[in-house]
Amino acid sequence: MLRKPPRVPAAAMPPPWLVEVVRPAPAKPPWAAMLRAALAVCGPLALGHILGAPVPGEFAAIGGLLGAVVDRGGTYPARIKRVACAGVFGGAAGLLLGMLVHGLGWLAVLALVLVAGLSAVLSTAGATAAITSLQLLVYTILGTSPLGAIRPWWWPPLLLLAGVAWSLLLLLPRWLVSPLAAEQRSTAAVYRSMAHALRAAGTPEFAAAHQDVVTALNAAWDDLASRRARTSGRDPGLVRIVALLNLTHPLTEAAVTAVQEGARIAPEVLDAMDGIASALQFGTPVPASPPVTGHSPGERALATAVATAADVLAGRRRPGRMPRMPRRRFRDRLHDVIDETVGGRLTRIFALRLMASIGVAEVVRETVSVERSYWVVLTVAIVLRPDLGSVFARALQRGIGTVVGAVLGAVILILLPAGPLLLVPCAVFAALLPYGRDRNWGLFSTFLTPLVVLLIDLLRPVGWGLALDRLVDTLIGCAIVLLVGYAPWPSSWHAHLPLRLATALDMVARYTDQALLGAPGHSALRRSTYRALSDLRAEFQRTMAEPPSVSRRAARLWPALISLEHVMDTVIATSVHAEHEGWRPSDADRKLLVAALHAMAQGIRAGRPPAAKPLPYRAELRPAADAIRDLQRLLAGDRAA
Repeated sequence: MLRKPPRVPAAAMPPPWLVEVVRPAPAKPPWAAMLRAALAVCGPLALGHILGAPVPGEFAAIGGLLGAVVDRGGTYPARIKRVACAGVFGGAAGLLLGMLVHGLGWLAVLALVLVAGLSAVLSTAGATAAITSLQLLVYTILGTSPLGAIRPWWWPPLLLLAGVAWSLLLLLPRWLVSPLAAEQRSTAAVYRSMAHALRAAGTPEFAAAHQDVVTALNAAWDDLASRRARTSGRDPGLVRIVALLNLTHPLTEAAVTAVQEGARIAPEVLDAMDGIASALQFGTPVPASPPVTGHSPGERALATAVATAADVLAGRRRPGRMPRMPRRRFRDRLHDVIDETVGGRLTRIFALRLMASIGVAEVVRETVSVERSYWVVLTVAIVLRPDLGSVFARALQRGIGTVVGAVLGAVILILLPAGPLLLVPCAVFAALLPYGRDRNWGLFSTFLTPLVVLLIDLLRPVGWGLALDRLVDTLIGCAIVLLVGYAPWPSSWHAHLPLRLATALDMVARYTDQALLGAPGHSALRRSTYRALSDLRAEFQRTMAEPPSVSRRAARLWPALISLEHVMDTVIATSVHAEHEGWRPSDADRKLLVAALHAMAQGIRAGRPPAAKPLPYRAELRPAADAIRDLQRLLAGDRAA
């Protein structure tokens, strides 16, 4: 008789939130990025060994590593700008600054604390500024390490920039092989994702498909903005792309309305959407315009929007002129950047947290005898960044990843002799970095730790003890992050989701007002509101991976976010119905809906249950009113809890 395996006691099982923190996200291997990363790091290393100049090759490899880590996809111009800015104003500038204060004791401590404050402030000033400021801090720390003693002073930054340039050069083959404009591919992705979402309506896959549409729209508008910024004069091809992307406004609203109605979309309409995407991306023939038929306003509006898009793409209908983007004065743009960074209370608090943590790490470095203590400061700088995700999760993941990576590095250094043979595992770990970054911060650390250990051993052979040093210093850095930069600060233990949910409520209220009024700019407002809701959903999902003190509240508010998205969809459907049926809600009814949404936002900010505002009873407005009433009940229940 077979015995049953012993049951693991519940007390011995890790808590679900902890399992969620360390669970890798699903991701396909980005083969092209993996090959580029391996060549970016190992190309300069191999050249340095062939020429008998390992030190210059090492610094160029560090620059290649910077380029590989910073490059996270997007349009080629945007990728080049991001890598170049991070290399020049982050890596090279930071390395030079660190070398200038190298060996100056407490003056170096003060310099690092100030750079940490600047890095924290710039972390919210856009993606390029955030990644550049992080590299500035990281390479300033590296400049204060033994690497900063290399002379002449201009040699290491110059070699690093050569490695960055090499990583940029590796982008050219892919660009030449796939010359199709990024905005063309992303616009095709919008139409294809919309067709997929409509096919998934009424199934469990619809929520994910709906988010894919929002993501595709955001990417397409970002690609278009990037193309406009570098285009002078009138470009007929770009005019057509602009027209097709502008048509996604009525197309999205019609699709949401059709889903709300529970309509069965005609197969020829969905096939036409797929055909438009294929014609854009692969140059296949443009499909015929589907007949404008349907039993409901949503179906007819959807068929009309798809037929218009097919006619524009085929040249059967002339697209409108490309709208001009108003140029703003430099002073106004600078004022906006300052407001978005220095003006934020949470940004200032984070700057204090990072500066305090870097200061403590530097004190440990100056007063405690720890081998390669600059790794302690590096760990603090990389882990304590809110723009990279959960601080707690990254500290835990980096600690686990470093343990595994240090063991791998030690085993390789024991098995392989120092010399060119170490280039093989270096290439493997460098290639795995993009894959690990997409999966999990801990997996990224698992591959980065042995790579850094091997790079240093190539420069100055030490042996497997180097991996142990890396492990000890990283764990000390993670402990400083948790004990100095995380635990003592109430802002890190309390999610800011309620305030962000209140802001989203106000945005939905503004859209409700403009859409039901029939204002000309309500389509653009719909897109920005959807984008804010998508960002808020991502923030909810990140926060729910935090410890229970933070994630518990996020889990309670999660149904409210889903309900708010439903409110947005019903308002869109109501607006489309009003336009196609030839009626408009009265000012009084419209103001009742808007006032109820604003009241919920005010209640969240004040920390009290939302006031029970009256809602209209007109039959055409009942779906929107019912959705708002459901949201009121959810928020009232959360406050009661």
